[in-house]
Amino acid sequence: MASTNRTGRVSSIDYAAGTYEVTYFDRGQSVTRKINAMSNGEYKMPVIGQVVSVAHTSSGLAAATTTGTVWNKTNTPAEGYKGLYRKEFGSKKGQAYDRYDENTGVYTQYVDKRTGRNCNGEIYDEAKGPISLVAGGQIQAKSSASSVSLNAKTGVGIVAGTSVSIEAGSFASIEATGALSVSAGGKYTLEAGEGLEIEVKGGEAKITLNGAVITVTEAGDVSVTSPTKIELTAPEINATAAAGDITIQGVSLVNHTHTDSMGGSTTPPK
Repeated sequence: MASTNRTGRVSSIDYAAGTYEVTYFDRGQSVTRKINAMSNGEYKMPVIGQVVSVAHTSSGLAAATTTGTVWNKTNTPAEGYKGLYRKEFGSKKGQAYDRYDENTGVYTQYVDKRTGRNCNGEIYDEAKGPISLVAGGQIQAKSSASSVSLNAKTGVGIVAGTSVSIEAGSFASIEATGALSVSAGGKYTLEAGEGLEIEVKGGEAKITLNGAVITVTEAGDVSVTSPTKIELTAPEINATAAAGDITIQGVSLVNHTHTDSMGGSTTPPK
């Protein structure tokens, strides 16, 4: 069999060594010695019983190398057409593969259980077009030593069917150079463990609650209006106007007078 190419069926495999034996049925079921599989830095062993091509480089059944498996009636491609490259990684077709269609320029990686990447340095992915992450389960982005950031030229949207939670171990900040809107279809709760400060540096500030309105103008004037009534209850209520008066329904708190028993007017209160 000097310098002869033959085909046979794999009869046994040494997975650790990367070798296997081949049986030739047209040679009285003779079995080769262990043949070195082609590598080129790539490891994929055939299945016992699979047909392989063998190149004998010397006489007898001793020195030989295998050029790999061949397509036949029992081993047909998962798909095939001009411009298609497909590499199967699993022993079953469609279990795990790389696929490139030069007609469309689409490259696909598929695996039936899990895909993982591990890098001691940097992983960098870039696309000139959109990038989509779609999962049937949870999507998690975690940094064990630094931060996670989302930057966009136009907008960032977070949409959830049930709930959204933002938590920080020390400090959380929400900033907008323009308008900021917070809306709740149900109950809205704002709670602070130490203090609460709301500051408006320009323009009018208005809080509307069930028809009642608290307004603070840009000049600092404060008005409180209610469609029904305003009730103040406390052990002590102080109302101070450094310069001016307090008027309730047209009656001055500072300058009002009463009618005395003789029908005259009393002096203003002191």
